[in-house]
Amino acid sequence: MKKFQYKKILIIKHGSLGDVLNSTSVIKAIYDKYHSSEIIILTTSAYSSFFKKFNNNFTIYNDERKGLFKTFKLLSFLLNKKINLIIDLQNSNRTFYYNLFFRIFSKTKINSTHFFSNHRYKYSKLNPPPVIQGLSNQVGLLEIKPDEKPYLGFLKKNLKGDFNFLDKSYFIINPGCSNKNSYKKWAAENYIEICKYLINCKIIPIIIGSENDRESIEEIIKQVPDSINLLNKSPLDIIYNLSIMAVGAISNDTGPAHLIAATGCKIHLILCSKSNAKTVIPQSNNVTYNQADDINEIKPKTVFTHINKILNV
Repeated sequence: MKKFQYKKILIIKHGSLGDVLNSTSVIKAIYDKYHSSEIIILTTSAYSSFFKKFNNNFTIYNDERKGLFKTFKLLSFLLNKKINLIIDLQNSNRTFYYNLFFRIFSKTKINSTHFFSNHRYKYSKLNPPPVIQGLSNQVGLLEIKPDEKPYLGFLKKNLKGDFNFLDKSYFIINPGCSNKNSYKKWAAENYIEICKYLINCKIIPIIIGSENDRESIEEIIKQVPDSINLLNKSPLDIIYNLSIMAVGAISNDTGPAHLIAATGCKIHLILCSKSNAKTVIPQSNNVTYNQADDINEIKPKTVFTHINKILNV
């Protein structure tokens, strides 16, 4: 395969946050090999600014779920762009039909896991690989070799002057979870016990989260007022840079956990049995976890042991 033979490459990555973060090393490797090509990212509005910060050279289009007519209009628009190669990193039911559309109406080459792909990556659905490994195997069919860890260095910034606790020992607490995945959410009362334990260890709990997490965070802050509240003040770049300097972190199975783990910060995850620990959580030595059928069967005292290991006490 000749290097840089494709003039226009479309990369599809709609979400979710964890999957977007896990795709970054793959997308960087694609760009490194085909930097003379126009790289088009098809994503959603939730991640368009992230991809623009990732690489200002990317052309970015948003793809929202707004009905069949809008989808057909978008696909027709992309068809007119004369794209030479599609790399489908989403590999969803939705993009199955995108693959089919381009196979019928164009000569565009496709790299995906779908049946209509020219460069199809096949894997065992009974024993799927970790996300990054699977995506790496997929683009490996195009002789692209990504790094094993997410590429997130573009988020790095100097936080000096932004917070008054950076010279102290602090521990990141991520109690949030998307509303649709409430079964992955460890109760606020458990995080309260964790924060109290950290305070006793002279470690400052830093509570991160967005508006969806308000109820849990406010409950934690009410019970442990010496914790620091970063509700709606913890975008991805802040989380990334705080994680670099944190002594550790604890989190539900959510996107920010992948971001924290990617910095090398020691993180302990609280998982329910529906989270596949072999595929969806960060696969690195700085990650530990507890897991149970009912996530709230996991008691704080059990987690204290893992926190002690993180703190080396």
